[in-house]
Amino acid sequence: MTILDLKKFGGKIEQQRDAILSKLKRLRRDDPFANVDRSLIVEPGTDAAALFGHEQIAVLEGRLKNDLNEIELALKKIKKGTYGKCEKCGRGIEAKRLEAKPSAIYCLEDEEKRESKRK
Repeated sequence: MTILDLKKFGGKIEQQRDAILSKLKRLRRDDPFANVDRSLIVEPGTDAAALFGHEQIAVLEGRLKNDLNEIELALKKIKKGTYGKCEKCGRGIEAKRLEAKPSAIYCLEDEEKRESKRK
């Protein structure tokens, strides 16, 4: 992988990181339990609706944090010089795969094997 490729993918990954951090901030701001003292809720049914909203946000936040961890790992790999290499077989990850998912850690063949084992 050339230095230009690394810069291109690094820029994409940083943009993804910034977008995820922004979404996480927005989710925390929109979480009904983040700003409201639940003991002040006196209207019946309000607490249940707020709890449902909080649970949805918690699920989304978990997914975003997982994506953020993958992105941070990819940025570390760029710094170490190991970016674009499959963690399973050590071969280079296909450029089209990295275009689609810059934080990919497996080549397409190994990712397909992993997914088939999960089914």
